Parts: sequence; C-alpha cells; structure tokens
Amino acid sequence: MKNLSLFIVFCLISGHCFAGKHDGEIDSLRLLLRQSTKPAGLSDSVNINRTIELADEFYESAPDSSTFYAKVALAKSQKINYIKGMAAGNRVLGLVNSFKGNYSVAKLNYQQSLAYYTKAKDELGVSDALIGLGRVEDFLGNYDSAIKYYNQSLAIRKKLNNQIKIADSYAMLGITYDNKGDLTKALENYFKSLSIDLKLDNQLSAADNYCNIGVVMQHLELYSKALEYFNKANKLWLRLNDKQGISTAYQNIGEVLLAQKKYTEAYPYFAKASALYHELGDEEGIGLIYYNIGIYHYYTGKPDSAAFYLNKSIVASKKSGITYNLANAYIGMALVKNLEKNFADAYKYSLLAKQSADKIKSLNLRADATLQLSNALAGLNRFKEAYETHSSYLMMRDSLKNDESVQKLASYNQAMQFEDSQRKMARKEAMLIDKLSQQQRTNIIYGIIIVVMTTVLVFYYNAKRKQLKANALLAEKNKEVLEQADKLNDLNHLKDRLIAILAHDLRAPLSTLRSAFSLLISKDVSDEEFVQMVPVVFKKLEHTSDFLDTLLFWINSQVDDINETIRSFCLCEVIKEELELLDDQFRKKNITYLNAVDKGHVVLADPKSIRIVVHNLLTNAIKFSHPDSAIEINAKQVPDCIELIIKDHGVGMSTEQLNRLFAGKVSSQAGTLNEVGTGMGLIFCKDLVEKYRGSIKATSIAGQGSEFSFTLPKDNEIKLQA
Repeated sequence: MKNLSLFIVFCLISGHCFAGKHDGEIDSLRLLLRQSTKPAGLSDSVNINRTIELADEFYESAPDSSTFYAKVALAKSQKINYIKGMAAGNRVLGLVNSFKGNYSVAKLNYQQSLAYYTKAKDELGVSDALIGLGRVEDFLGNYDSAIKYYNQSLAIRKKLNNQIKIADSYAMLGITYDNKGDLTKALENYFKSLSIDLKLDNQLSAADNYCNIGVVMQHLELYSKALEYFNKANKLWLRLNDKQGISTAYQNIGEVLLAQKKYTEAYPYFAKASALYHELGDEEGIGLIYYNIGIYHYYTGKPDSAAFYLNKSIVASKKSGITYNLANAYIGMALVKNLEKNFADAYKYSLLAKQSADKIKSLNLRADATLQLSNALAGLNRFKEAYETHSSYLMMRDSLKNDESVQKLASYNQAMQFEDSQRKMARKEAMLIDKLSQQQRTNIIYGIIIVVMTTVLVFYYNAKRKQLKANALLAEKNKEVLEQADKLNDLNHLKDRLIAILAHDLRAPLSTLRSAFSLLISKDVSDEEFVQMVPVVFKKLEHTSDFLDTLLFWINSQVDDINETIRSFCLCEVIKEELELLDDQFRKKNITYLNAVDKGHVVLADPKSIRIVVHNLLTNAIKFSHPDSAIEINAKQVPDCIELIIKDHGVGMSTEQLNRLFAGKVSSQAGTLNEVGTGMGLIFCKDLVEKYRGSIKATSIAGQGSEFSFTLPKDNEIKLQA
C-alpha cells in the first residue's frame, strides 16, 4: 500500500526577480527616495516608482515594510491620479496578502491592479496582474481558473518577447499542473522555463525550477532524482542567500528522507526549515512544517507528539486558507487517531479530510482520506460501510497507480532528455574552450618560434632574412588568396544549387498564386468566383510554404549529423502530399496517375529530404509525358530496402542522355509543352538518396518513356509488427 502522501511544496516565483539583492542596494533606494522628496527633487511619478520598487524589495523579507511603502505609493498615486502607480501599488499589496495567506484580499488587490493596468494600456503590467490572480486561484485549489489566467499572461509575454517573463509564466503553469496532479504537463512547463533561465543565466529562477522538478520526482517516488534536483536548487539559493528558497529546499529534502524511512536524517532538515519559516512569518510554510513534524513523530512511534503538531498544522492551514494543506493535516490526524483506536475522532477527521479533498478535486488526497475513513468505520463496527468505503478506496488506488505509472515513465523520459541535451551542450562548450586554449597555446608557441628565428636571422643573416621574410609573406598571401578562391567557389556552387531548386520547384506554385491575384486585380473574375478560388489558392500557398521549410531543412542537413534526422515513415504519405501539390500540373496536361504505394512501404530516412526527391521525379515525369498519358507509381520490397519506381510513357531518353544523367553536370531539356527546367534536380536527388544509404537509377527507351527508381533502407521493426 502506498504510504501517506507528503504535501508537495512549490517555490514562489513571481516576486523572486528582486530577491537576493544586497542591503546596500536597498539603502541606495532609500537614499534616492529621500532625495526625490526634496523640493528640488524629481517628479512625483519618479518618487512613486522608487517607493514601489522599495516595496517590492521587502515583500518576502519584511512584509509589513512592504505594505507600508505600497500604501504610501498608492496614496500619492491617487492624489495625482497616477494610474500606473495605483496599478503597481495594488499589485504589491496582492503579493504581500497572498504571502500572508489573505487570499480574498489579495484577489481584490490583483483585480484592481488589472483594471488600472488595462486602463493605462500597460500590457506587461496586465500580464503581472494576471499572474497574481492565477497564484491566488492556485492557492485556493481552483486550478483550471489559475491555468486560464497563466495562459492569458503567457500570450501577452510572448507577444512582447519578454524571455524572463515567459520563463516565469511557464514556471507558474508547471506549479499549477503539479498541484492539479498532471505531472507530465508540469514537467513540460518546468523544463521550458528552466531552459530559458539557463540561457539567460537567471540563477534564482533556475533554482526555483530545479526545486519544482524535484517536487515532481518526489511525487513519483523517484527519490534519488528528487534529491539531485533539490540539492541543485539549494546550492544556488545558498549562494544567493535566498531564505525563502533555502527553507523550501530543507523541507523538501526532509520529506524525501522521511519517505525513504531515514527518520533520523529527516528531522534536522525539518527543524532548520521551521526556524526559517517562523523568521519569515510564512504562514503556509509553518502549516506545512507542522504537518511534516507530526508525520515524523507518527512514524517514530510518538502518537501524542504527532497529534500535537498535526493539530497545530490544522490551525495554521485554516489561517492561511490553503485547502490542500488542511486536507493533509486532517488525514494525518485521522491516521493518528486510528492508531490510538480513537475511532470516533478518526471518523470525524476522515470526513473533514474527504470534504477538503473533494473541494479541490484531488484524487490522491481523496484516496488517502477514504482509506482512513474505512479504517475508522471498521473500528466503529460499521463493517458494511467500512467494506463499501474500502472498495471505493481500492478503485481510487488502482486508478492512481495506473495513471502514476504512465506519468512516471513520461516524466522520467523528459528528465533524461533534458539532462542529455544539457550534457551535450556542456560537452560542446568544453570542446570549444579546449580548442580555444589549444589555439592560444599554439599561437604562443608560434610567437616564440618567430621571435627566436627573427632574432637569429637579424643577427646573422640580415640580408637573407629580409628575402626570406618577403618570400614567406608572398607565399602566405598566395595561400590566403587560394583559400579564399576555394571558399568563394564553394559558395558559388551552393548559391547555384539553391537558385536552381528555387527556380525549379517554386516557380509553378508562385505563378499560380500570381495568376489568381492578377485575375482579381483585372476584375476578370467576380468576387464570388474569387472566393471560390481562395481555398485552392490558400492550399497552394500552404504547400509552397511547406516546401520552403523542407528546402531550408535540406540545406541544414548538408552540415548536420544525419543520424539526428532519420526516422521511420511511410512513402505513401510523401507520395500523397506531392500528388496533391502537383494536381494542377497533372490536370494541365490531362495526365492520370496510378499510385500503388501502400502503408506497408515504410523506410528509414529523413521524410523532408525524400520529399524533395519525390517532388523532382514526379515533376520530371509530368514534364516529359505526352498529354493524355499516364504515370505509374509503384513500390516493392527488395533485400533490406524498399524500392520506389516512377514510370512515365513520354519522350524517353537516348543512351547518351541516360549515361550523363547523374554525371554531376547541368543538363536541361524542354518538356513536351516546352516546359523549362534547370537540369540540376536529379543531381540533388542522387545526393539526398545516397546520404541515407540508398541508391538511384534510371532506365529509358527513346520515344517510349522513362523509369526512375531509388531504394531506401526499410524499417525492419515495422515489418516484424506487421
């Protein structure tokens, strides 16, 4: 049976952007504030902004001081009708009241702040107020409402491209999904936030995310991973002297050790966390730590002490108004009362716990409360009710286990993928630093050699040295010229190849779009006819955009590791997309196609690169086919490969043309309707197919048509499953 769940403590994100500043910086703010209040000082709005900044500094370390400065700023703002000042003052009051557990007051503060920011058209301020409202809803267990507010804020911050604020929104979403029990989405958002924090070197927010990821791992009972992330977070918090973060880390580490039954090691962490929570006046933290200490005493065989601290947890949780904490405290008390065989009280606390769990729709807490209720009913000899309640508990437990197993696997994979990407980045950075160091050492050695040689040559062979120096300089310049020429030649080749592809494969779609709009401008079509054309034009535009993406992907593939692009896919999907794209060209020449490629033709390659190959081969088949003819598209299995064949019944090729087809030289022939190409498409096709361990070939008889085919490695795993 699963042990009693420990409450998941999350880290406060939205005010941490100011945490960790030195006292000297706060003193500087006070000095500026005093200076700005003098008659010859700055404007009232500047004075108010500095007061707000000072209030922000104090909201966690000295909430009463923060309230004082916020109210001063609010009063001054109301006096001069400074809307942004009124918005910011209410925002800070919302922070303080939510920190103290006064959530109804905090909600009013944030609503007023949102109204003022909206009136001032301050989008960033609006996003901050929405975050505040989301936090309040999260604390109250209204998780769907909280997520709605966070997503609204995230949309604004993405629009403003404020990376720090975007990371903050992802972190808050992660916290709420975490509390809601959707651990996969929680981790997804935490890792998004952490990636941005690491990129920006935002250590405080990175610590918050490390802590939150650890909480998820703790909930999934991946205790070693949880401790790893908690210690990463605490290392940063200790460096930044963030007491709120340090207290959270101590509590979470203690909970993990308690879950591992390392009771002696767990208690010191709870004691340190309790001291910090009381120092900060953190009502939520105090309620949680009382719960932890109560559970510690329960597991160490001290039921009286356990009941004492759990009762204190109930009082503190009621004061803070956090239903999740209160439900945990009730469950803990019911557990102790059942242990003491005081089944009447156990029954009472079990019902209270179940009501609280039902209120916030927490299946995990509901299951724990139901178990204690079943035990209490059995102790009261109400066996029928106890049996029914226990059956309900078993159903909830099975549901939790199934869901948790899936989330555990998904979450662990997410963590592994993130850590793997971080290791790769670290290795690349280390390799770059090593290369730079080697280059510096090489430069130093070369410098010493040059100095020594120059000194010797000057002293002994002055005349010869001058000549050698001139020759060496000339040789170096020649070498540079040759290297530059090679680079320029390579760039010209790449440019020619790109221009050829663009001209070859994008001309027709863009011409279609241009023709459609030309008809509209010249009014050759009515508005109704144009509206009917819009879906076709839009579809063509989508295909054109998609092909551009594919082309850019191919360009990147020329330098990227192909192993990172290979995946399993069905050739039928690529064929279907290209046939839809080329439908106009088929219709123009009244060509029919016979597609025999099915879902069993699965290969291993990069689908975007192979799409370029299929596109070129189909385009060429249409180009050299007679009107009213047919094109056959087939695929078959050959040893370890799938072979795709595209056959037309067009003009065909001579033996001479066939022999130079893939020779690497540009060669272009006009189509049956004088279509013009670049002659470079097949060169790229050969390059792409061979890159993925395939081969391409062609057969043709002049006047009877051509057959192009290429092979790609097949996906043996798909074959075995079939």
